[in-house]
Amino acid sequence: PRSLEDSRGSAGSTADMLRTLLLCAMLALSAAFVPPSALPVQRAQASQQHTVSMIALTKPQRTNQRRREYNKMYKSEMKTAIKRVIEAVAEGEYTYASMRLNKAQSIIDKNVKRNIMHKNTAARRKSLLTMKVKALETGAVPAATPAAALAA
Repeated sequence: PRSLEDSRGSAGSTADMLRTLLLCAMLALSAAFVPPSALPVQRAQASQQHTVSMIALTKPQRTNQRRREYNKMYKSEMKTAIKRVIEAVAEGEYTYASMRLNKAQSIIDKNVKRNIMHKNTAARRKSLLTMKVKALETGAVPAATPAAALAA
């Protein structure tokens, strides 16, 4: 009896090899399109492991943290003082707003001295607050606009 391989001849063996090769290529190609969530758990866990960095902060980083906490305290105080002036202006009480304005200007000037705020920014904020408070002053005439000045 003849074996199966003998009956096919050389053409049959090349066709089998081509089929096998084509099947392997298709499997490899389909594996390339598998989403990462379908990967085995061991691979996913291995990629999520991070090395722990035990490097201490440098001196500039430590001083930066210290200064940031220091500045945060004074900035918060300044923002609160400005908010109090705006609240007093909203209530319409000139004397109360004036007292709050003096306190806020003092705090703003101290923050300029501490180098927390630039002097031009401080001047702009103080000017804005002063204009709001002066608008409450009894008998105050609002600043003339250029159009009103030309009409007169």
